[in-house]
Amino acid sequence: MKKYISFAILILCIAGCGKSEKERHEEEISATAMDQSEVSSKGEHDFIKNEKGFIVHMKDIKVLLKHLQASINKEDWKAIQQDTKKLKNSSPVVYTGANKDDLPTEFVKLDVQFHLDTLELVNACQEKNKDKAMAAFFKVVNGCDECHAKFNPKETSTSWFR
Repeated sequence: MKKYISFAILILCIAGCGKSEKERHEEEISATAMDQSEVSSKGEHDFIKNEKGFIVHMKDIKVLLKHLQASINKEDWKAIQQDTKKLKNSSPVVYTGANKDDLPTEFVKLDVQFHLDTLELVNACQEKNKDKAMAAFFKVVNGCDECHAKFNPKETSTSWFR
């Protein structure tokens, strides 16, 4: 696991050398917005009313989590505070564009758990304890994996995080 984390950080550093954090983040978001080829055929996830928007938001969360992991490893508490605030305000249920009552119960439960895990991450980061923060971070990632396994089986466990 440490090899993968180190490799991911190395790639992020190489790809981002000479660019400000904001420029790198904007490039990653615009790149994810451009790649809409992953939109599934209609009928696969009928409960998602705004599928393109949903995919863009999920990719934004992916970028945010990658940045957050690097910030936790560097113990950059200012960046961590900004990232956790954004993460706390994200909501897969809202991104579907559907009424909560029209969504699968399991999807809503996973969203609630995502928010609970995110709050645990925020609290761990406020303590400025790297070990607690990393443990809480991986709880959030595992929750994402669980949802992806159930509702996006094309992506294997943690494949979205690489």
